[in-house]
Amino acid sequence: MARKGDRAHLEPQAIRLYADGRGLSDIAALLGVSVTSLSRWKEESRIPSAGMDEWDRARMQKRSNIQRLRDLFEDQLQFLEGVSAAERSAPMMDTLSKMGSLLERWDKIERTQQVVEAVFKEGERSREMTPEQLQEAIRKVYGV
Repeated sequence: MARKGDRAHLEPQAIRLYADGRGLSDIAALLGVSVTSLSRWKEESRIPSAGMDEWDRARMQKRSNIQRLRDLFEDQLQFLEGVSAAERSAPMMDTLSKMGSLLERWDKIERTQQVVEAVFKEGERSREMTPEQLQEAIRKVYGV
């Protein structure tokens, strides 16, 4: 369990994990903080005039940033498909390539997080993993 005074360095980590889509019980297990404390921290971040707390705002912003980049990538791709090859410039193609690489990286991170969460939950259920189960989990994470 976390000690009194650990909030200063644990809360930013908790917000980041929450923005990544993790639940409070998963965050509590990862950081060694009670779900009650996390709920209290989350509620204390609410501004009375705002419709949501800072944790939910961070989660929404992260999701919207990824979706906005996906939408921008699709728009750019459609635009370039409608332009003749002679009108396409190297900077246009470079921008599209970089956006595609970034989306691919984010998707890979998202998939990895999902696999790690599944392995974590499986480990929690069994409380112990055999070497074979650990190797299988590593293969899933690395996609091999």
